[in-house]
Amino acid sequence: MTIRMIGAGGRPDVSAEQPADLLAELIPGYAGLPPQRRRTARIRHAEGSLARIRQRLAAAFGPDGAAPSVLVDAGDPNTPGEDVAPVLWLRTDDDERYLRSLAAVGDILLILGEATIPDPGSRPAAAIR
Repeated sequence: MTIRMIGAGGRPDVSAEQPADLLAELIPGYAGLPPQRRRTARIRHAEGSLARIRQRLAAAFGPDGAAPSVLVDAGDPNTPGEDVAPVLWLRTDDDERYLRSLAAVGDILLILGEATIPDPGSRPAAAIR
C-alpha cells in the first residue's frame, strides 16, 4: 500500500511503499545505512528537528497557550509508553513509529490512500489543550 508524506519546510509530497523510503527523503544517506545504524540516524534527525518543531508549536499555541513539550525517546528505558500532555515524544525505535511521531507533532502529514494515518499511541499536538 502506498504511503504519502507531505512535509513541512518546503519538502515535497513524496509517495512510497515502505516507511524507510520516506525517511530517506528526510534524512540524507538513510537508504544506504545498514539497519543497525538507522536508529542512530533517526535520533540525530529528531534531535536536529526539535528546535523547529518546538518553535512552531509555541507559535501555534500562542504566548498564553501551554504548548506541549517535545522530547526524543533516544532509547531511555524510563520513557513513558504513551504521550501524556503536555509531553509528546519523537519515537525513534523503528521507521514507522518515527514517521507517525513526526506526524503527531505536526512536522509532516502522512496519508495512506485517502485517509491520514493515525497513531493510536499519541494525539496530534493541536488536540492537546
